[in-house]
Amino acid sequence: MGWGVVVLDVVKTSFRLRIIVALIVSMSLLSGSAAAADPPSKSGASAHSSKSSRGKRTHRSLRKRPAARKSVPLYRAVLLQEANSGKVLMEENAELEWPPASMAKMMLLLVADEQVETGRFSLNDPVRVSERSAATGGSGIGLTAGDIYPLGELMKAALIRSANDAAVAVAEKIAGSVEAMVWMMNQRARELGLSKTEYGTVDGLPPRPARDVDRTNAYDLAALGRTLLKRARLMSWASQPLAQFGDGGVMLKNTNHLVGEFPGCDGLKTGFTSQAGFNLTATAKRGDMRLVAVVLGAPSNKQRFAQAARVMEWGFDHFEPVQVMRAGEPLPVNFRVGYGPVIQPVAARDVKLILARGSASDIRFEYRVPPNIAGPLQSGATVGSVLVRKKGEILTEVAALCPIDVVSPSQFGPSINGY
Repeated sequence: MGWGVVVLDVVKTSFRLRIIVALIVSMSLLSGSAAAADPPSKSGASAHSSKSSRGKRTHRSLRKRPAARKSVPLYRAVLLQEANSGKVLMEENAELEWPPASMAKMMLLLVADEQVETGRFSLNDPVRVSERSAATGGSGIGLTAGDIYPLGELMKAALIRSANDAAVAVAEKIAGSVEAMVWMMNQRARELGLSKTEYGTVDGLPPRPARDVDRTNAYDLAALGRTLLKRARLMSWASQPLAQFGDGGVMLKNTNHLVGEFPGCDGLKTGFTSQAGFNLTATAKRGDMRLVAVVLGAPSNKQRFAQAARVMEWGFDHFEPVQVMRAGEPLPVNFRVGYGPVIQPVAARDVKLILARGSASDIRFEYRVPPNIAGPLQSGATVGSVLVRKKGEILTEVAALCPIDVVSPSQFGPSINGY
């Protein structure tokens, strides 16, 4: 009995020792694993804070990590031009084919305004709202079938408020139907050289959700915008932050939020669909320089205005108009007609260049006027040209003109101006 008790005690003691050893080894392995997963911080934090941070990271690792958020581009295309010359000051993806959305109304209103100018229509002509016009979806002013409004009021609503129902009513009045107006819009686009533009609607509204049918690009939109700048009536509407419609029961708030907010901005047109995103063709004038900016595919209403303002502000900050030549200005060269006196030619036209600020001193002139010219010559006859260069690049060419009439020499000698 004694030996049995002793053996049992030994077995129990051995079993306890194995358990204790196993626990010590396990704790050692766990400690080493944690140390390998989290190297010491290089920030110089205390051991307590490092241990706390380590615990937090281990806890987070047990949870599913969220997918990394993709950055949203600020736009799909952007273009900045000087309005008078069309000089490109900035561009990115400007040739990208893109739906204009409601900026299709720019062409609708150009065609309508030109038709009014021909005398075929008057701004006071009554327009009866059709069922089709009243049922047009999207942005509108709530027209009711059978109501009658002046043509000019509907054009104003289509431009300022981007009203789709008003756009359809204008199209039906001017062309007889929406389909006929679409044809007129495409014909006018061809005449303006807008080779990348094709219209399928008068208002830019997709026939089906996310299925825009109108197509254009930033270059064509800027060219169209520059054409609208010549239409005083349209620009007077586009420059109003708020306008009265009809008898004043409805006020038209301009969808272009830069008007009245961005210094110098007086137009032009916004556009949005789910496929096209937020689009804008904007213009602003400060001093003697006017800019046109196009932003396509911005992710939000706020961003389209922010990006247009940013590029136009950059343009005004970095460029300036410089008058380098005036029409009728004598040129510093001479020519002779036959045996007559020496004549100094004059510049045919004004030359105003859009130059990077501070670079006007780089402009050079190359005069190409022959020393002798056969007569007779009439006043205004071209006798040569002037090349305007900047660092070797030809910026423009200007005709050099004879400033007086030069009669052919007779047997009695030369005659200048009949003398």
